[in-house]
Amino acid sequence: MRQSLGKIGLLWLLIVMSLNAAQYHWSVLKAPTQLHVGEGAIIRYQCLFDTSAGDYTVVFKPTSLKEYKASMVTQDDRVSNGKRVLQFDVLITPIVAGALDIRFDALIRHTTFASIENASLGRDNVKKYDFNDEKAIIPSVKISVLENTADLSGEITLDVGVDKVKVRSHEPVHLSLYVRGHGNLNEFVPYELNISGVKHFSEPAYRELTLGVNGYEGEIRQEFALVAEKSYVIPSFNLSVFDTKRHKTKILRSQPITIEVQKGYVASNLLDTQSLSHDTSWKRYATYAFVMLLGAAVSEILRWLWKHRPRKKGKAFWDTATTAKELSVLLAMKNDSRYRDMVQMLDEGAISVHEAKKKLRVTGGKQ
Repeated sequence: MRQSLGKIGLLWLLIVMSLNAAQYHWSVLKAPTQLHVGEGAIIRYQCLFDTSAGDYTVVFKPTSLKEYKASMVTQDDRVSNGKRVLQFDVLITPIVAGALDIRFDALIRHTTFASIENASLGRDNVKKYDFNDEKAIIPSVKISVLENTADLSGEITLDVGVDKVKVRSHEPVHLSLYVRGHGNLNEFVPYELNISGVKHFSEPAYRELTLGVNGYEGEIRQEFALVAEKSYVIPSFNLSVFDTKRHKTKILRSQPITIEVQKGYVASNLLDTQSLSHDTSWKRYATYAFVMLLGAAVSEILRWLWKHRPRKKGKAFWDTATTAKELSVLLAMKNDSRYRDMVQMLDEGAISVHEAKKKLRVTGGKQ
């Protein structure tokens, strides 16, 4: 009987919870109908609940296919007038021409606190999270994609410059190239240089890009160092761009840059010996001789000063004595006949400790 009542209670709770479950609705608020290959555009999706739906989690991760690339740009989750509203901006960039049928799905997860079965059996002290997952089908978006052979699409500029146009042989010229704007800049292919007679050094292209509603926005920079022995011309750089604002293809082209290379310094040209007069040569050699003699004299002076430098004398055993009595004891302990007279003079007070130490230093301990 109790088991039957438990099953009836469980069934009743399930019915009540299904009636109280929040309802949601997916819709497309914004979407393009026609694009060119490489031209990105935003599709805005919305998920609207009929309650605040605090116990619901929405997982929406658009995936790319071979026909297009999909990137999540922004997500917004808010409660308005007691209803939960979620909006997602997804950037779609077609890869191939044709008809696109974009279909995404999302995961709706409902979290319930306390297991119904535990509650029905009276185990109210057991707390457990239960998850109910549901796959939501989002409305599809159809886009007609037109052919596009341009290198990039968007609103993009190209700038090229050098730090100098006149250099000496083997002096490097620094070439900088900038691609700026917004669009599919992430698809940019770095340039390669090949100028006859010119050695070039380069680093990987530096990309400072952020994903936004207009695609990838920012700047791409390439740096080159060019070295040559003769004058040369840096050819123009070309970049075809589909202008998404004017809906037409244009060619961005830089101007050729002429670099004038002058002869570098030659060691034999640094000193023209034929132009030096005999008098100038004599004075120069005399100066060299004077400098050498002066150096030798200074060296001898320094050697003499070092040889006769004051040397710190070693500390004698009697230096620790501070009174005549202490000095007398130290000398007597040596039991040396050389100190016998000095000990007697100290004991009789005929000499001070300072005078005794001075006399000992002069005589080296000999009496």
